[in-house]
Amino acid sequence: MAFELSPLDRELSNKTINENGFSVYVSGKIKIDRSIKDIRHPRCKGKLHSSNLTTASVIISFFEEHWETLLRTVASVLNRAPSGLIKEIILVDDGSSRKYLKDELDNHLATAYPSGIVRVIHLEQRGGLIRAKTAGAREATGEVLIFLDSHCEAGINWLPPLLDPIAANYKTVVCPFIDIIDANTFEYRAQDEGARGAFDWELYYKRLPRLPEDRYHPDEPFDSPVMAGGLFAISAKWFWELGGYDPGLVIWGGEQYELSFKIWMCGGRMIDAPCSRIDHIYRKNSTNFPKAEFGDFVGRNYK
Repeated sequence: MAFELSPLDRELSNKTINENGFSVYVSGKIKIDRSIKDIRHPRCKGKLHSSNLTTASVIISFFEEHWETLLRTVASVLNRAPSGLIKEIILVDDGSSRKYLKDELDNHLATAYPSGIVRVIHLEQRGGLIRAKTAGAREATGEVLIFLDSHCEAGINWLPPLLDPIAANYKTVVCPFIDIIDANTFEYRAQDEGARGAFDWELYYKRLPRLPEDRYHPDEPFDSPVMAGGLFAISAKWFWELGGYDPGLVIWGGEQYELSFKIWMCGGRMIDAPCSRIDHIYRKNSTNFPKAEFGDFVGRNYK
C-alpha cells in the first residue's frame, strides 16, 4: 500500500529526495516491520521445498544509507524467512560518515537482535560496493551467500526458492524477481513477471522477455544469461571456487557480468526464481557517488 501524501507531505517529501534519491520523509512514516501484500504467483503459495536446505549468510553492504530503510531491509529478511535457515546477517559499512551508522547502529542491532544474528563490519575507508561485498563474504560462515542491497524489502517466504536449486546442485546461482518500491510513496508493487538478463554493446544491462516455453510454468525457475548483480544467492564453495569478485574491479560496475561469465563458462548455471520476490528502491537520482579521485570507475571496470 502506498503512503498517501497531502500537499504538505509532498512538499516535505520532495526536500528529502535530493539527498537520498528517495523520500526519507515517507520512509520515516512507515513501520520498520510493515506488512506487505503477497505478489507471488498463486502457484508459489502451495509450493513444497526440500527439507535439506542449507544455512545462509545474508550480506548487505551499505554506504550512507538511510536509517529506517536499512533497518527495514534487515527486518524483512528475518521476518519473512522460515526460522533456522538464516545463520547470520552481515552488514558491511563501506566507510560511511553518518554518525548514526556507527555506534548507534551497533547498539540498536545488539538490542533488537540480542542473539547476535545481525552484526556489522565497519570498513575504515570506502572501497566500493564490490570490495565491501567481498569483505562480507570473507566473514560469512553460512553454506550459501546471499547478497542484497541495503534499500530493499524481502517478500513473503523469499528464501526457500533461492536455496532449493543450490541444494540440488551447488554450482547453481539463483536470483530473485526484483520488484519495485516507489521512491516517492514506498508503494510495494510487481515490476513484471520476469525477464532474462542481457546487455548491449555499451554494456548497459537489458531485460529480455522470457522464452515462450518458460511462460507456461510461471512458478518454475528459468535460465538467465547474466544477472542484474545486486541480489542473488550462491554457494560459498562455488563463489570461492570461481575466485570471488575480481579484485581489480573498483566501486561498482561490471562485476555482474564478470561473475555471470565465470558461472556459465566454468560449468555452472544461473537461474531466476519466480517464487522469490524482493522489492528494491530505484533511486530517483544518483547520490553518494565516489569522490573525483576514483575517476571513471565504471569505464575502467568494463575494459
